[in-house]
Amino acid sequence: MANMMAFKEGDALIGQGDEDTVAYLIKSGWVEVRRKNRDGVIEVSTLQAGEIVGELGLAGLSQQRTATVIALTDGEVEVIDRGALIRLVNGPGSRLTPLLAALFSRLKSTLTEEDPYELDDTFVSYAKLEGLNDSAQQALCNQPRIVCRLPWVFGAFRPPQSVTDLFREPKHIDVKLAGCSQLVREEHIIIEMSEAGELQLRVSQYGDYCELDEQRLGHGKTDAVVPLTMGNHTLSFGDQANPFKFSLQVLM
Repeated sequence: MANMMAFKEGDALIGQGDEDTVAYLIKSGWVEVRRKNRDGVIEVSTLQAGEIVGELGLAGLSQQRTATVIALTDGEVEVIDRGALIRLVNGPGSRLTPLLAALFSRLKSTLTEEDPYELDDTFVSYAKLEGLNDSAQQALCNQPRIVCRLPWVFGAFRPPQSVTDLFREPKHIDVKLAGCSQLVREEHIIIEMSEAGELQLRVSQYGDYCELDEQRLGHGKTDAVVPLTMGNHTLSFGDQANPFKFSLQVLM
C-alpha cells in the first residue's frame, strides 16, 4: 500500500542541508523548490503533480538535501523510502511506472536548457487566466497565468500506466489538470490563432461538459471551435458537478 502524506500550504517538506533519504512523488498540489547556490543566489522553481523531489537522497547521490521544498498549495505526496523502492523494483512493474515517469521527467527538464516561460523580445500577452474554484486554482498554482504563446493547451494529467508509456512522446500541456474525468483529454481545450488572425477556443471533448460564458458548447467527436472576443470570459469544463472553472481575459 502506498504511503501517502497530505500537506498544507506553507508546509516545509524538505530543508536544504538536512540528512534524509526519502523522496516525494507529488500526487496533487504545487511545491516550490528553493536552492541556494555557491554564490549565495537562491534559485527558485515550481513542481506539480507527477513530478518528484528528493530523488538524489533516495538514490544515495547526496548525503544532504540540496534544496528547500515549501508547499505552495494544499496537496498530497507519495512518500518513497529505500524500502519502498526495493519493494517497487521487486513487485509488479506498474507500481514502479509512476516513479520512473517522474524521474524521466526530471531528467528531461534538467537536460533541456530552454525555459518555456522565459520572456524575450517576442513575448506577447494574449490573455490572462485565473482560477475561479479550488480545482482551477490548484491547476494554476493559486496565481494568475499569462497566455504568452499559442497554441495554449489545457489537458489532463495522467501518470503512465505501463513501461511502454514511458517512451511515448508526451503531449505539450500548459495547464495540467489532475483528478479529472476520463473524458478530459491530454489536449482537451486549446487557445489558438484562427486563419483570420484572431483568438479562438478549440474544444476536443468527445461528449464532455464545457461552457464558455455559460453557453454550452456542442458535443460529439468533431472539435467545437468558437471565437474569443476582446474582454472577459468564463470557461467551465470537466465534471459538471465539480468542473474546472476559469476566468479568461482576452487582451488582444
